[in-house]
Amino acid sequence: MFVANYLFEPYLEEGEKILKVFHRHFFVMLPDLLRVLFFGAAIPLFLFYLFPNFVLFFAIWLLITMIRLVYVIFNWYHDTLIATNLSLISVKWNGFFDRVSSRLEYNQIDGTASEIRGFRRTLFNYGNVTIQHGSGVPLVLLDAVNPKGVEKQILIYQEKFVSDQNLKDSDTLKNLLVSMIRNHVKSGGMVEKD
Repeated sequence: MFVANYLFEPYLEEGEKILKVFHRHFFVMLPDLLRVLFFGAAIPLFLFYLFPNFVLFFAIWLLITMIRLVYVIFNWYHDTLIATNLSLISVKWNGFFDRVSSRLEYNQIDGTASEIRGFRRTLFNYGNVTIQHGSGVPLVLLDAVNPKGVEKQILIYQEKFVSDQNLKDSDTLKNLLVSMIRNHVKSGGMVEKD
């Protein structure tokens, strides 16, 4: 959770804490990862075996491969749905300098839905999670691990937030009433008549 707190800190408000980070399934990243490893590592190592005099060329090729590998891993890691103690934050990462995030507070959630389509998704239990709200486009986490579990966890966080908010509101109302009664008693408890 230390890594998540560090990497997702810019999306948090003051006093907000990350409760859970929901990622896309690892299999979503696998084709890109294998492609990078094959074209960026396997082929250059084989060519280096054939042409060992071109060390600098292969070193540059491997450096570029490492950068591409970091890009693929970051792209997977940063496409998330973050559940905090105050709201849900959807983060889409399209590159080192291209990020989009949107926030949905728990009291604005109208409903959630999950869908798993296809043999592979059913077998490995991953699919889409959609969070509906009244004002605009729903938040969607594509290819989430265990979408039913994600949906259930979001509803648990929502229920806890709403109950905590109700307790705060009742305490505030109680303090306001006590303050009004004290002021009334201080003023002599009299009601002015016209």
